[in-house]
Amino acid sequence: MTLSNSHKLQLLCDLLQNQSTEQYMTDGEAHQIDRLLQSLTRDPNVDPSMLQTLQQIQEQHQLDNRPFTNDVSDWVTSLSLDQTT
Repeated sequence: MTLSNSHKLQLLCDLLQNQSTEQYMTDGEAHQIDRLLQSLTRDPNVDPSMLQTLQQIQEQHQLDNRPFTNDVSDWVTSLSLDQTT
């Protein structure tokens, strides 16, 4: 079964929130975040404002493959709002 963009976004938000709270990210979680970001950023149906947020996450993730400490709540809020529009 293929995940919809909505499911991918929810999974991404859950992963971001969890690792932000725990201050720990497993290799599996890092790879899952990579796969979700690649899938969503390559989808032509993704809203440009959401794409900007996804690219910010991807940029920080590529620069530093450790748990995110900044911007997670802003990203989750942005992605959640974009899902409803």
